[in-house]
Amino acid sequence: MSASKRLLSDPPDRLVERRLQLTAEGIRRYGSLTEDPNPIHYDPAFAARTPFGKPVAQGTFTLNALWAAVTATFGPDGMAGMVADLRFVKPVIENDSVTGKGELIAANPPTYRVSIVDSAGAHVVEGQVSWPA
Repeated sequence: MSASKRLLSDPPDRLVERRLQLTAEGIRRYGSLTEDPNPIHYDPAFAARTPFGKPVAQGTFTLNALWAAVTATFGPDGMAGMVADLRFVKPVIENDSVTGKGELIAANPPTYRVSIVDSAGAHVVEGQVSWPA
């Protein structure tokens, strides 16, 4: 039995928290890698004319804090079979950090209430992850 299967049979109360720094350079590289042309992510002049005022990180880049928390808790195969129900609730301005975290709300099937919070503690992503049988 793999380590992740053993952990899922007796899931921990909390996910191991993981922090991610969303630098301007990282946001630009992620945008290039994913072929995301939206100037809200890389053009400060464009972003200044939006309600955000500055470039914002891609939502999928932000999610990496949560995926890192799941992997740190359950190992490299920990996301296999996982179902995620997530909502983006607030953008993350460039050069901020985010932390992925979660708390167990049901053991069978293992289900966690999860969030990603910014450096001020505001929720930027909320939802649940679970591993249905």
